[in-house]
Amino acid sequence: MIRPLLVATALALLVPALAGARGPSTAEERRRAVQTTRKLEKDPLARDANDSRRWLLDWIVAIPDVQVRSCSGPLDVLVEDSGPHGRALYLQSIFGMATYLIEHPRAKDDWVAVQTAGIESVLRAYRSLLRADPEARRDELDALLDTQKRGRLAQLVEDSMAECGKPPKDEGMGPAPRGSI
Repeated sequence: MIRPLLVATALALLVPALAGARGPSTAEERRRAVQTTRKLEKDPLARDANDSRRWLLDWIVAIPDVQVRSCSGPLDVLVEDSGPHGRALYLQSIFGMATYLIEHPRAKDDWVAVQTAGIESVLRAYRSLLRADPEARRDELDALLDTQKRGRLAQLVEDSMAECGKPPKDEGMGPAPRGSI
């Protein structure tokens, strides 16, 4: 069954492609993306956080050289979250994966490492969020924190996201739609 997120994501990916492809990202853009991702992990509620998310998402969708693939898994609950933080935390996984790929370009085929890096970025942002808003606690993310603490996060990713390791049936998997910001 195709999820609504995948349909919206496919549209988000096609629009830049139809408008004309841009060249690869620049070193300065990659530095900015890594810095922005780390900043969002440390302060997900910053005044400029939504602008930062918007820039990162637009950049990831537009560039051809850092390909992020969003797969169904333990963060799915955040996509459907209508609360104030769920979708922003989900987007953080996209940003975390892109940052990992920038820092580890040879790991592009290691889907477990890439997906794990995305979840770890979410967990860093979640910890920061809880310091600012203790009411933002989520059982699903607390369970992921516990799994990470026990050193089992990569195994959870491999077990629960096995479909991610298979070649995509279409290119509809990618960053969340802009409406998530």
